[in-house]
Amino acid sequence: DALPILKSLIASAGRVLSENIKIYNFDSASYDAMQSVLAWDIIYDPIKENVISPVSRIWNVSWSGWVLFCWDTYFASYMYSLDNKELAYANAIAITKEISKNGFVPNFASAIGKSDDRSQPTVGSYVIWKIYEKYKERWFLDEVFEELLTWNRWWENNRDIDGYLCWGSDPYKAELPEWLTQEIGEKQGAMWESGLDNSPMYDEAFYDTSTNILMLADVGLISLYIWDCQYLSKIAQELGKDDISVELRNRAEKYSVKLESLYDENSGIYLNKDLVKGQFSNRLSPTLFYPLLTGIPSQEKAERMINEHFYNSDEFWGDWIIPSISRNDSAFNDNDYWRGRIWAPMNFLIYCGLKNYNLPDARADLVEKSKKLIMKSWLEERHVYENYNSITGIGYDVENSDKFYHWGALLAYISLLENED
Repeated sequence: DALPILKSLIASAGRVLSENIKIYNFDSASYDAMQSVLAWDIIYDPIKENVISPVSRIWNVSWSGWVLFCWDTYFASYMYSLDNKELAYANAIAITKEISKNGFVPNFASAIGKSDDRSQPTVGSYVIWKIYEKYKERWFLDEVFEELLTWNRWWENNRDIDGYLCWGSDPYKAELPEWLTQEIGEKQGAMWESGLDNSPMYDEAFYDTSTNILMLADVGLISLYIWDCQYLSKIAQELGKDDISVELRNRAEKYSVKLESLYDENSGIYLNKDLVKGQFSNRLSPTLFYPLLTGIPSQEKAERMINEHFYNSDEFWGDWIIPSISRNDSAFNDNDYWRGRIWAPMNFLIYCGLKNYNLPDARADLVEKSKKLIMKSWLEERHVYENYNSITGIGYDVENSDKFYHWGALLAYISLLENED
């Protein structure tokens, strides 16, 4: 009895796909790459009766069926929103509703439990707003607002050191497999909260076991948090919660002042700050461009950041961009995960930041080079990689780069969004 229904659904989906390929004919290869990886990664969780999209099929194996990572899932939701409202809603709501008992959307939620010690970068409010902006269904904002607000307040209450935000990992007795508990309440747990698991930015940073905080004022975290406050304030205002909207704007302003204190006039860029030594860190990562997301830097500062660093071939510029640590960093040649490889979410977030400024050349170059990178593997192999080599542009040269990882498609989404504009 189910066969005719399935045939009808498949036929209907085929018609929609054909129509959308015509719509995005200007960039059909990018559309094809993004849709293929997103479609492949959809699964059904019979326990929670959820349709969700883990980062890849392979990643589900060790997690007893499924795992959702925080910012990965929000990015997937945003990509789905291009032409599939239901899957955008399903994934955004699923990860938001996994909010921990302590009040944050966790680093991971899975069939075997969730990370109650740490969260991940705050991209949720931006994604939720952008989905709402397209479909204008108020119930969607109502559905997730309280969790997003609780999460936003959690950062200020739990990760603030002298007005700066830092990554952390709070100790607790976890009922999880041993391989998931060893770094809870440790420096590595805090690094996992950053989403940049082994970034050289954190090599020398001191982890304070009395506060469970990595003592590094993090430009990327502070910028993303301000961005979260800005977009959550928009959501609050849309819902008629004016007092909360003001609260969020005030919080954005508070951390904007601290962010500006991290701008180094000599370097022409914002720098992380060692809160033990009271000194700037000179390890350069694409996260140092994230202040552009907030609109806080002046046009003059933005131009310096781009001209002196983005286009600097000793740092980030090259045939393939953007490396996850500057090319002249001692860890760049490690070519291991966040130690030198290219990651789509970094390109995507910088693209979002560039849209706030009059920097047309940098924006066009980032769009073109992001597309060039994903098309290399997609057209040659039909793969969308988790990360890419910053010198060769290939993804298959290391074992820890999944071949069909959905956020890799953000490289294609940049091009689709640019052409929509």
